[in-house]
Amino acid sequence: MDGAAALVLVLSAMAAGTEKPIQAGAGIPTPAATEKPTTTVTGKPTPTVTEKPTPADTENPTPAVCSSPQPLGIEDGNIQDDRITASSSRDCCRASYGRLNNNEKWSPMTDEANPWIEVDLIQSTVVTGVTTQGGLGRWYVKRYKVAYQQQPSFQRKHVTDGNGDIKVFIGNTNTNNPVTNLFDESVVATVVRIEPTKWQFGVSLRLELLGCRCG
Repeated sequence: MDGAAALVLVLSAMAAGTEKPIQAGAGIPTPAATEKPTTTVTGKPTPTVTEKPTPADTENPTPAVCSSPQPLGIEDGNIQDDRITASSSRDCCRASYGRLNNNEKWSPMTDEANPWIEVDLIQSTVVTGVTTQGGLGRWYVKRYKVAYQQQPSFQRKHVTDGNGDIKVFIGNTNTNNPVTNLFDESVVATVVRIEPTKWQFGVSLRLELLGCRCG
């Protein structure tokens, strides 16, 4: 072998020893699968249904109805004497005498500033009006108001006109002829009070209530 051939062999051997060994598993790493996390679907929450409560006693009350008003028992005596009372009475003219077409009448004391006569109906009654009559002499009631209570423990209210104002009723023009006044709107009451506001000579009154008994 000549010298040139020997040099080639030496250089080849040296080049083989300098190659980097291939490391097992040292290839291009496969990146770990990093999948996008699954987002939990959270739909819009269903709101709790909160119905508006119906407040108690806020609805308009049913109007009192009485299609065929009848006398409620003052004239015929069904309403007993002790259920007719007054602010005051003269000795001759007790409250229980104040019955329509009676031969007696009710008259308060002459110095009574705000006289009244009241009828206890005991049970709830639809009251639609009042018939009044003067006394047997020259005295009679020319104007009056009507107050009532739905129950004896309730606050007293007045019968009103179509505008909601306390109504002053036109009463009698003489002592004998009855005059009937019907309310603009019937009321439910257990107690009814007649309050004279104007009279001829003095207060003298006979009366009847009109309406329908409930139940």
